[in-house]
Amino acid sequence: MLKGNGISDGIGLGKVILLKKEKIKPEKIKIDNVEAEKEIFQKALKAVEEETASLVEKLTGTEKEIMQAYLMILQDPNLVEETIKIIEQEKCNAAYGVDKGFQKIIKMFEEIDDPYMAARSRDIADMKKKVLNKILNKEEINLSKLPPNSILVTKELTTSDTAKLDLKNIEGIITEEGGANSHMAIMARTHGIPAVGGIKQAMGQMQENDFIAMNGGTGEVFINPSEEECTRLREIKEKLKWEKEQLENYKNEKSMTKDGHQVELLANIGGVQDVSIALKNTAEGIGLFRSEFLYMDSEDFPTEKEQFEAYKKVAEKMPNQKIIIRTLDIGGDKELKYMKLPKEKNPFLGYRAIRIYLDNIPLFKVQLRAILRASHYGNLAIMLPMISSLEELREAKQIIEEVKEELRNKQVPFQEDIEVGIMIEIPSAAILAEELAKECDFFSIGTNDLIQYTVAVERGNEKVANLYSHFHPAVIRLIKYVIESAHKNHILCGMCGEAAGDLAFIPLLVGLGLDEFSMNANKILGARKLIRELNFEDCKKLADTVLKLSTTDEIKKVLHSIEFC
Repeated sequence: MLKGNGISDGIGLGKVILLKKEKIKPEKIKIDNVEAEKEIFQKALKAVEEETASLVEKLTGTEKEIMQAYLMILQDPNLVEETIKIIEQEKCNAAYGVDKGFQKIIKMFEEIDDPYMAARSRDIADMKKKVLNKILNKEEINLSKLPPNSILVTKELTTSDTAKLDLKNIEGIITEEGGANSHMAIMARTHGIPAVGGIKQAMGQMQENDFIAMNGGTGEVFINPSEEECTRLREIKEKLKWEKEQLENYKNEKSMTKDGHQVELLANIGGVQDVSIALKNTAEGIGLFRSEFLYMDSEDFPTEKEQFEAYKKVAEKMPNQKIIIRTLDIGGDKELKYMKLPKEKNPFLGYRAIRIYLDNIPLFKVQLRAILRASHYGNLAIMLPMISSLEELREAKQIIEEVKEELRNKQVPFQEDIEVGIMIEIPSAAILAEELAKECDFFSIGTNDLIQYTVAVERGNEKVANLYSHFHPAVIRLIKYVIESAHKNHILCGMCGEAAGDLAFIPLLVGLGLDEFSMNANKILGARKLIRELNFEDCKKLADTVLKLSTTDEIKKVLHSIEFC
């Protein structure tokens, strides 16, 4: 049995398809007919371009936008000109010209001190390989036509790979690299495909057509498993299937405990394309619209019109529900290729989110105008990220009022009483919660950052990952104080971090009085089922017990021992 990182829940049983990514190093061959080699290159480039364009037509949402970016790479005149120049000057074969020409551009991007550009260099390398395969007549695995019950095993899946995947025939994905936040992992979770990452040398340990049984939840992978192991996993698979079917009964039900305490379950989304999943799972609203995805998926700052159209579409799709739009939360581990942010030794403690906006007020106003205009078409709310002080909140609210006045003067309709709330994700904001609550309309606790700032653990650092936990007593006590401060000042308190969707943590949050839980839309029905099996009074007693505990292990033990979890 091999053990990796479970990155998408579910059981997969099927035969291995090895997606090998061999390095192609063409030999340099002197040629006489330069024009013929240039034609070979142009023909191969056109073939890959046509295949990519055809793929773009079949995709939607973020995946479509990513593949459109790939198409732009293929159409980059610098790549074409550099390759043709090498073929002409060195009188060499097309394959060698492509290898050397593309590599020169790749190296240019790698040397730019910008993480996005480094990532784009890998995209160019991916395109280089596809063009070389055409020239050298090397066949690639057709990811759009896989045999039934395939377990795809590879070093890593590129963005173009995931866009092509034949999802209906994939039983599971196993990679040597790639974590829970990779594009592949997000895609697998969205489509319910079991996935395990971090299996070192997986390609060397598995062979084509090996039978594999895998558990995407635990990270276990069995090569040619015994009948006993298969039976155990099939039973788990049937149980998961049955549980999923049972959750259908909780669609459109109230998120209410047995003794009548009601909360709201909302969805986190990254764009318009995610609304359908929220609606399918009967989310009671959108608790976090990550507006930064509009910026990250664009070649330049999205215009006011582009943002307005996106926000308006979501508002129209969910006309009777609250939609909380978080203003641009960039910086830290999220960068924009076209925004030259300063390089920082510790970007998580640096120039990010509201700090950027208050330093770039025209940029802030563009987004605010788009949100306010779209608010005329639904129940939108504005949420400010990374607030650490009253001064920041007051300055941001003043700018919002200025934008409102500008729209009034132009007689542009908007929701006059639009709510303005803040993320509580910095300890200083949690400690100042009572004062902040007097000057905003709602709180949303962002546990992902609140944990890392409270316990001084970078959430992406594997070396200290064991210390990063929402079960930490200090984190729980901060959450308690934030909820109490909100209620004391008659405003709602929600949570949009990963902790909000953790079934073991939900009873505690109910007991602490959390009003709104915003999570991955696919988790909503499971959370609703759990909440309807709880008693609010019992949850309050549980919270009292947990608050007296002083270690993470003690708290985990208590919360994981609850019958429903």
